[in-house]
Amino acid sequence: MTARLPFHRTLAFRTVAGVLLLLAAVLAVTGIFITVLAQRTLDAQLDDAVRQSMARSAAFTGGHQVFADKPYPQPTDGPDAAGGSGANGGSDPTDGDGDAKAERDPLEAPGQAVGVLSVEVVDGQVQRASYLTPQGVAQDLPQQDVDALQDMNLTERVGAVKPEEINQAPLHRVELSLGNYCVGAVELGAGGGSAGNPGGAPGADQNAQRVVVTGVPTEQVEHTRDVLIAGITGGSAAALLVTALLGLWWVRRSLRPLARVSSSAAQVAALPLESGEVAVRDHLVRGELAQPGTEVGDVGYALNLLLLNVDDALQQRNASEAQLRQFVADASHELRTPLAAVRGYADMLRLSEQLTPDGRGALERLLAQAQRMGGLVDDLLLLARLDAGRVPDTKLVDFDEIVAEAVMDATAAGPEHRWILDITQQPVTVRGDALQLTQVVGNLLSNARKHTPPGTEVRITLGLEAHQAVLTVDDDGPGVASELQDHLFDRFARGDTARTFQDATAKTQPGEGSTGLGLAIVRTVVEAHGGEAMAQSPLTGSDHGTRFTVRLPLA
Repeated sequence: MTARLPFHRTLAFRTVAGVLLLLAAVLAVTGIFITVLAQRTLDAQLDDAVRQSMARSAAFTGGHQVFADKPYPQPTDGPDAAGGSGANGGSDPTDGDGDAKAERDPLEAPGQAVGVLSVEVVDGQVQRASYLTPQGVAQDLPQQDVDALQDMNLTERVGAVKPEEINQAPLHRVELSLGNYCVGAVELGAGGGSAGNPGGAPGADQNAQRVVVTGVPTEQVEHTRDVLIAGITGGSAAALLVTALLGLWWVRRSLRPLARVSSSAAQVAALPLESGEVAVRDHLVRGELAQPGTEVGDVGYALNLLLLNVDDALQQRNASEAQLRQFVADASHELRTPLAAVRGYADMLRLSEQLTPDGRGALERLLAQAQRMGGLVDDLLLLARLDAGRVPDTKLVDFDEIVAEAVMDATAAGPEHRWILDITQQPVTVRGDALQLTQVVGNLLSNARKHTPPGTEVRITLGLEAHQAVLTVDDDGPGVASELQDHLFDRFARGDTARTFQDATAKTQPGEGSTGLGLAIVRTVVEAHGGEAMAQSPLTGSDHGTRFTVRLPLA
């Protein structure tokens, strides 16, 4: 029986695996595209937030006139433009002189978000550095972050721009102890006025470089990106898992009709096609499984055509074999009468006539060949009856007695061989035809005597094993030719001259000779009794010798 294939090699697994690979590729490409697109959108929003914060800081500390044509919200827009206080309690950024504006903290500008940091740099020196806490209070930036920003030479590294150029301000990512920030810088006049609108305090150094660096934390952007990636990854994994389970269920369900077609083929393969009549047509694929047009239907239809052809061929073979068996049986039966007449007249001639020595020798030869032909006819008739399915006339038989008597006969017929008998002390009783079983044992011993040289040791062993009678016949002869081993039990199978020792120097009984039917009868009779016959040559651990084994069920 063929072993089942591993699951990973089945059609269902390979189909689902292919679908999963394609789906995984699509999900991966889609996920990467969405992630990149979302990252760009988030980065653009972050950059926009930084520039808006820069605009608020510049307007709050340096005047708003330069932002009249900018898209960013102005601190003067809304109800506070008329002179009310701002969102953080600040006054209108246009009110007051330049010194007052310069003293303002950019973090107090209306609309600044939590976490925004502001660093004021005058001539490269940090004058004020703070960030907006979640409570809305400005707190000094940690010294290590101040040092980090100062070490960056911020005015050159970031690249401060004029207030009117905030839209094109370069932005950079920096890593601080507070987290990652996106920062930009705007250059203002020393007295609080912008570089393009000097409005500082009187007496202020108009050549001093005053830069306000504004930064917005990237934590929210990074968190949104991580959540998006986790969602895409988790969703893709869940989609793959659900697809795998549902896909495997659906593919198996779809292939279920194919399994029924396969079952029909397996049932036919298990039939004993080599002998007897079998009903192959009873195992045809039925219904829609054999209707062409679908994959399963095409397979079922093709299988039915094959089975019908096999059934027709088997019927023709059975008919031919039945005719042949009938012919052999009829011929064997009809040959008995003339053979009996030949033997009778030869015996009468030997007893009634005075023959010369040559004539007597020829007559003896005639009787021997007639006897041999009679045995051949009996063998053919027995095989024909067994092939026709005729059940042996069974009764309880002492198989150990049959074996013992057969060994005594073989010892008398072949004294030049050494015969060794080993029979179990327990009774060996089988159910069968005593004459046929006697012929089985006799054929095995005759085969050992005819096809081994004088002096060969032949060991006959009869024992019990697993509720079976086991008979073995071993010889230490030259063994069976390799090309003949697969055909030992075939009819008319005969060994070559290396295996046959019936020549002019061999002692043979009258009428003896190898017909090639002895072992065929052994297997046929044994199988008709529910047993099995086997041969092994050479013996295990040797380069010669032959062993025949017969197993019969005990009664």
